[in-house]
Amino acid sequence: MAKVSRKKRYQTTPLPFHEDLSKFAIPYTPEKFSREELRFLNPFFSNTDKPIFVVQHLPEEVIGALSSRYSRATQSLRRLFLKEYIDPIINPEKQKDWETLALKERKESFETRKALLEMIEILNSGGGIDKIVNIQRGRKFFDTWLAQYGDDSIAELGGIHMCIEGLSMVATKELQDKRVGISPLEKSTRYVQYWEKRIDGEYQYYVPGELKGTEFEKEYVAVMNDLFDTYSNSAEGYMGYIKGLYPKGEDETPRSFNGSRGAKRFDDIRDLLPFSTQTNCAFYGNGRAFEDLITRCLAHPLGEIRWWGQQICLELEHVVPSFVKRPQTERGAESQLYRSNIQIVREELARKNLYKKLSKPQKWTSLVSYTSDADVEVLATYLFSGLTGVSLKDIYKQVKRMGKTKRKQLLTEILNERKFGKKSAERPEMRFRKVPRAFENAHYLFELWARGGDYRDLQRHRQLTQDRQMFTTLWGYDLEREVLKSPYISDFKKVLSRADKFYRKIAKVMPHVAQYIVPFAYLQHWYFDVTAREVYWIIELRTGPQGRPHYRAICQDMAKKAIEASPALFQMLMTDWNDYSLSRRESEKKIDKKLKALGK
Repeated sequence: MAKVSRKKRYQTTPLPFHEDLSKFAIPYTPEKFSREELRFLNPFFSNTDKPIFVVQHLPEEVIGALSSRYSRATQSLRRLFLKEYIDPIINPEKQKDWETLALKERKESFETRKALLEMIEILNSGGGIDKIVNIQRGRKFFDTWLAQYGDDSIAELGGIHMCIEGLSMVATKELQDKRVGISPLEKSTRYVQYWEKRIDGEYQYYVPGELKGTEFEKEYVAVMNDLFDTYSNSAEGYMGYIKGLYPKGEDETPRSFNGSRGAKRFDDIRDLLPFSTQTNCAFYGNGRAFEDLITRCLAHPLGEIRWWGQQICLELEHVVPSFVKRPQTERGAESQLYRSNIQIVREELARKNLYKKLSKPQKWTSLVSYTSDADVEVLATYLFSGLTGVSLKDIYKQVKRMGKTKRKQLLTEILNERKFGKKSAERPEMRFRKVPRAFENAHYLFELWARGGDYRDLQRHRQLTQDRQMFTTLWGYDLEREVLKSPYISDFKKVLSRADKFYRKIAKVMPHVAQYIVPFAYLQHWYFDVTAREVYWIIELRTGPQGRPHYRAICQDMAKKAIEASPALFQMLMTDWNDYSLSRRESEKKIDKKLKALGK
């Protein structure tokens, strides 16, 4: 790749695309599959021996369902596919309901197996899918069109399902922060136990390449093991403790009782997990978005994230080579250089021009600024498309002359439509009836402090502008009240304190790398620049009974401040103000009712 000769303020040449980043690679032991299993995997996965792969040639519903199961399973996605989608078809007689099936249904099962085997045979034959569909013609068209016309938008019409296994929570947040064009789904810390170790016998955490071979590596490993040991050793006893605090109700089945208490257990003890924790993610996005994601990753100061950028590009090169050529060109190198330098400029300007004095965190939000005439902004733009021939400027003038009382009446009439003519409506049924797009013209800038674990949940909202400071322990930590009263609190405090001391030592010399050490219990700091429309969506979604108590409190606090700032606009904001210590209790009971209706 050609070097970028243009001079920049901090760097003049970016890291070459094919830089050796092997020391930043995640620990990964390829899963062992039999020859028969590979026969069924090869047509649908771009590889069977790497932590990053593309899912292909499957119906979208299957990929969606498989990805959803992936978020709550300890098994790899490829193993889940064999277990839940291939085995039931290939061995229908081994399924538990086989004996109850009618003769016609058994016959259909055998016909389905025959059809699958025929398709597998075709896909595994020489040429595979390319033998059936002229893929090369499509690639040639894309390359020619891009070369002659430079129209990148056609890359938005090609979608890719990619899975990444074993990336750290630090890397996960960077990849998920890609707002447009990519949808992520991550393994849940609420349903998956992290005391299980990898195939190599180690806990599921990443050791940054920047620390390998240094004086800090040994202590880093000791601190990580200490956190995971405490998580693992407290898990069983804490489950019993929670069951004692919240005994089984008469309206609960054993399934819903264990499910809700298990979720509570994981929600509480996950605050011990550090950002070095490894997870699995499924992504769906268009070609243009993946190209941009690769460029972002390759410009990142952390080696792991640059390594993932490299791996994503190399894997997509096998599947959609036309979409990922640019990151390896001089133009791509210039984009990477710009992104890298703009980060350096930000840090240097902040260091030179701002006082570095630690503020006191608010509990839990601060409304920094907002649209002062929000009702005017929303009403004027809402009414705009209801007329033809009247300028927006004139509409603004008319709406302003109406007065606050009249504007509130009009907003009431608009918002009442969410009730479908009823006098009152419940939050669950209303929250999917989004307020009109005009509500996006009122803005609210919040800064937030929340535990790292709850930041992970709230950060995933896409339709807003957000940015965070680096993960840190400087704001202190916060724990659930049940943890504070539990017999495990002294162990929690001890290990959290040890992580804090080590973080501060590393942060002095490698602030970006120090983020891996931070446990989820510590408060993190970021901002949301959010529209009134997104306020409705976030608050009505995240204050529901299934939400974690801490982030529910944060969203309730956001709701209070938004209502105080613009009472007319948020007069019908469906905020659930109740306190649900057992966040999954009602949801699990609803699942019982659905299962009963299905006869299960």
